[in-house]
Amino acid sequence: MQLRGRKRTTAAAVAVIGSLLGGAVASAPPRISAAPGSSGSSRPDSGSAPVFTAGLGSAIDPGSDVPRAASEGPAVWPRPQSATADPGRELPVPAEAVLVLPVDVDPYAAEVVRASLRAAGVRTLHERPPGAALPERALVVRVQGSDAEEALLALGAAPAGDLPAGGYRLAVGRAGGRDTVALAGVGGDGLFHAAQTLRQLLAAGRGKVPGMLVRDWPIAPVRGITEGFYGQPWTREQRLAQLDFLGRTKQNRMLLAPGDDPYRTTAWREEYPRERQEEFRALAERARANHVVLGWAVSPGQSMCLASADDRAALLRKADAMWELGFRAFQVQFQDVSYTEWGCRADRVRYGTGPAAAAKAHAEVAGELAAHLAARHPGAAPLSLLPTEYFQDGATTYRTALAGALDPRVEVAWTGVGVVPRTITGRELAGARAALAHPLVTMDNYPVNDWDPGRIFLGPYAGRDPAVAGGSAGVLANAMAQGTLSRIPLFTAADYAWNPRGYRAGESWAAAVRDLSGPDPKTRAALAALAGNTASSGLKVEESAYLKPLVEEFWRARATGDKAAGERLRAAFTVLREAPGRLDAPVAAEAGPWLERLSRYGAAGELAVDLLRAEARGDGAAAWKASQELAAAREALAEPGGVRVDTSVLDPFLAKAAAESDAWTGAAREDGTVREEAGAYTVRLDSARPLAAVTVMTDPLAPGARGAAVEVHVPGEGWRRLGEAAVSGWTQADAQGVRADAVRLSWAGPAPVVHKVVPWFADGPRARFELAEGGRADVEAGGAARTVTAQLSGLRPGEFRGPLTAAPPAGVQVRLPQDVLVPRGTTVAVPVEVTVAAGTPSGEYAVPLSFDGEVRVLTVRAVPRTGGPDLLRGARASASGVEAPQFPASAAVDGSAATRWSSPAVDGAWWQAELAAPARVGLVTLHWQEAYASKFRVETSADGVTWRPGAVVSSRGGVDAVRLDAPDTRYVRVTCERRATRFGCSLWSATAAAVVPPG
Repeated sequence: MQLRGRKRTTAAAVAVIGSLLGGAVASAPPRISAAPGSSGSSRPDSGSAPVFTAGLGSAIDPGSDVPRAASEGPAVWPRPQSATADPGRELPVPAEAVLVLPVDVDPYAAEVVRASLRAAGVRTLHERPPGAALPERALVVRVQGSDAEEALLALGAAPAGDLPAGGYRLAVGRAGGRDTVALAGVGGDGLFHAAQTLRQLLAAGRGKVPGMLVRDWPIAPVRGITEGFYGQPWTREQRLAQLDFLGRTKQNRMLLAPGDDPYRTTAWREEYPRERQEEFRALAERARANHVVLGWAVSPGQSMCLASADDRAALLRKADAMWELGFRAFQVQFQDVSYTEWGCRADRVRYGTGPAAAAKAHAEVAGELAAHLAARHPGAAPLSLLPTEYFQDGATTYRTALAGALDPRVEVAWTGVGVVPRTITGRELAGARAALAHPLVTMDNYPVNDWDPGRIFLGPYAGRDPAVAGGSAGVLANAMAQGTLSRIPLFTAADYAWNPRGYRAGESWAAAVRDLSGPDPKTRAALAALAGNTASSGLKVEESAYLKPLVEEFWRARATGDKAAGERLRAAFTVLREAPGRLDAPVAAEAGPWLERLSRYGAAGELAVDLLRAEARGDGAAAWKASQELAAAREALAEPGGVRVDTSVLDPFLAKAAAESDAWTGAAREDGTVREEAGAYTVRLDSARPLAAVTVMTDPLAPGARGAAVEVHVPGEGWRRLGEAAVSGWTQADAQGVRADAVRLSWAGPAPVVHKVVPWFADGPRARFELAEGGRADVEAGGAARTVTAQLSGLRPGEFRGPLTAAPPAGVQVRLPQDVLVPRGTTVAVPVEVTVAAGTPSGEYAVPLSFDGEVRVLTVRAVPRTGGPDLLRGARASASGVEAPQFPASAAVDGSAATRWSSPAVDGAWWQAELAAPARVGLVTLHWQEAYASKFRVETSADGVTWRPGAVVSSRGGVDAVRLDAPDTRYVRVTCERRATRFGCSLWSATAAAVVPPG
């Protein structure tokens, strides 16, 4: 990432929180979908195109495979613009094939075809020019030229027509009575892209050539990566491997701009050492073989006297030298320079100071270099300029001056709005393009991690509008220092840049993992686990999303008393624990510290599941041993370290498991006063009470140790022995209801390490009984049932059963399970289904619920049924204020999932909407952005002057459904009484539904 020193971390951190000049908090976190039929949401700056990740759903496991229909054929990456399969046109791969190709065919594409055929099983491969006689019975593969064109048309492919450069066509089937594969490309790269698709189809066909018809082309004309991080640059071998990766994924640009390369920064005038020059020549040859344009960036900063003819001439000589080494694209960078501190006095004299002066100087240098390249090296790609203001929003003094002075041949690089922007929208791109008045190269600072080196970012590319790929002169993703690991997110970025409207981040992510891991299922599972737990980043992809459903499944099963709960979750933890040993050396070497940490989390997760299973089957000794090991594992994980992984799922699971264990063992109970003395660990109770049992937890006793006894103190009798302490460290003694005012562990020999002595009382409630959601439920009269959860937590040393009963008033019906099992130390979630009969008057109804003598009251609010169209869609919206013009009040009712209203950072801000006609409003639903109101009120009005109270709500963000019964409503207002964050209040959307008339 091209940021210097302190600026590096500060600017990036600000960008992650939100755009530097934009909203209160950046856009909503993308959820990743792999649903083939999903279409996503539309947004105003990209027409009806899918937003960001083309469908936001639940397929978020990077180790998953999405089923494909027969008509789709095998997956091809990047995803083609058009690809269909006909199983009836599938061909066998014989031992003999003939390759028909013209003499001037692209040699690198031809070699890909040859290698792919041989890898698919062809042992004898003939080659013939077009028009020559062909061997009988051989599979015919026609590549480019008139013969290939005739075969393509015969196989149903449309003519090339307006297919853009880089596009290609491929068809499989019977043509001229022969089994035929035909492929042809447009421009210098098209055939190479076709060859890469054929390679994938043959690899997936398993001895067959799938009956495919493909018409495909790239959307972003330049697609590739930047080596732009600070730290140790990639080695020669790493760069060569990246070039091969770029070729396989149909990317065509690799820009070398390592932050700590002195020969492109402070020592830019000097030649590279001989060994580096040899490396560059090797890179250039490999780049040609992979149809990749090798680029080099110079960042002279303030070491260059911009007004100096000698320095400008030195810059041209350096560009010529790099051209001779094989570089064919160039960028000049001025991202970290001052507007007031020049590299020489001549600059101040010639240009003055300030943003406009700097822009003029930068434009002159870039313009002279662009003219030189055009004259001396006409085959060079357009020069690009990374300006000082590369992340701002819209027009500025610097940008306006640069736009007016810069040579029109020069492209301008930007990173989006923000250094590491969570999203890049088509609207932002259009604003930058209007401000800079030149073609834009989007240099995205993902997945680069030099601004947070304790993290690796392996999540998929997300949050970028399709319009960004189509509207940019190029899209370059800035890689991490971990080059091999970078290929997971870089694979998905390549998929997006090629076909942004067809991009499905979840499927692409899984394909990226599969591409890097190879065919071994254990390797793939381990790499998927690494990616899945290092997915969060500035792009705000959800942490450990693949684990969430497994954790939820586990807790649901445990709450039902399933003693085998957690098989799939434990297997996932095992993969984490074993991951370091499952991955190949290059990946394991780069990911070592993160793998080690995840392995420790995996071991802790296994312990947690085993611990809770032991408790479910009543094995106290095993549970106590596992709980001690889990405590040690969590303590070790809590120690500060140099690397971090995603923990928003892992840490809460381990904490909840430990808490549940403490409830089961009794370690969480605080009954009585502890007194430690020679020969005894005593718990004195506030008064004498009947005891059901006493649990003692110690470290394991020494082998052969005897004499430690569990005792209770009976008033008037003294100490009564219940039993001997177990060597395992876990002892539970049955107290049989004896009344006692103290319990203890006593010993005569060496003192054991005592953790807890727990009295279990026989006279208190057997379960803690609570109602979720504050014991309140809004239920539509005559509408669907509403489910409220009754939470029952066992408080006795054993499980027990009992009925949960309800006494609803007339008009309210309640359905409950007949019998409830409450295991020891476990919280059971019992569904309470409530319905309200049609015709029941609106209002609140008390429903007493009873369990084991404990009574709780559920307050049911009967509300009118609602339905029909959204009353606020297209309503005229207004507000007390907006944070910035891009967050207008109208954005909350425009039907887009990607726009929002955002208020200034003050309490009391309001948003309101005027309905098209008066209505009886029964429901208002608010979808908050991360900057939400912790307390707000909803009011209605017939005239926009006199307001009627509707509801006052304490919110935790997300989605709030507010029930009303407000007839004759023309206006709805939401007032943010108290903000939950330091930002304003922000709504993604607001909707309203009318009361449905009876009958």
